[in-house]
Amino acid sequence: MLPTCATFHDLSCYAKSSLTVVLPVLESMGIETCPLPTALLSTQTDGFDSYYFHDTTPELEGILDSWKHLSLRFDALYSGFLGSNHQVRLIMQFIAQQRKLGSPLVLVDPVLGDDAALYGPITDAHVVAMRTLVQSADIITPNTTEAALLLGLPYQEQFEEQEALSWACKLALQTGARVAITSVPLSGGYAVACYAEGEQFLVPYSPIDASYPGCGDLFASILLGILLRKHSFQTSVIHAVTYTSLAIERTKQLGRERRLGVSPTLILPDLSLERAR
Repeated sequence: MLPTCATFHDLSCYAKSSLTVVLPVLESMGIETCPLPTALLSTQTDGFDSYYFHDTTPELEGILDSWKHLSLRFDALYSGFLGSNHQVRLIMQFIAQQRKLGSPLVLVDPVLGDDAALYGPITDAHVVAMRTLVQSADIITPNTTEAALLLGLPYQEQFEEQEALSWACKLALQTGARVAITSVPLSGGYAVACYAEGEQFLVPYSPIDASYPGCGDLFASILLGILLRKHSFQTSVIHAVTYTSLAIERTKQLGRERRLGVSPTLILPDLSLERAR
């Protein structure tokens, strides 16, 4: 049977981000993906002057109640943007319910901010709630801004290698989760700083002169998909970095407008082959 994954992310009706990245990636990797939108937007928010935003908390509550009534079980749970403290609590409750039914792999991408700033709807209270949610996760994938917020440390624009690994270790001790801190700026480039099962490691990558919305969603989705194929955490991170970089490079070569987001479509054939490994 194919593994099933419940995904909790916002849905943008135009441009690639969140669910419009998560769904094609996981499905191409052989994961039956069950989306539950945490918000509905006319476009993704980066690069557009205005957008429509609809909070789907009532729908979230109703669907989760229905799933509970049906005793549905999932092999993985994957949360991204959660629009309120209440949504955070709902996902925590759902994780606890699913753990009573089985042993789902839980990935929390703690979407809070970037470049030293909180995203628009995120409040300080939301940050505090997220610090609790990540303690329910098996894997967390914060960027450096989110890692600083979770640790209660000042944002840093540059890291030494051991310092980046120290942050990953601290997050692992704080949460009990395997940690992959993305887009860590080092003197020689960038890396993902990781800690898992008592081991720390860096996965360096060459910077690409391009930046697109949705890259964090892409990385976390690929990471989860590979982990569900029973690969090790380190192997999964390495492959996720490789495929994410490939998608960015191909999106750049296509001349795609930045605000349209990274294009997962350009690597779906590669990810389908990964499924067979």
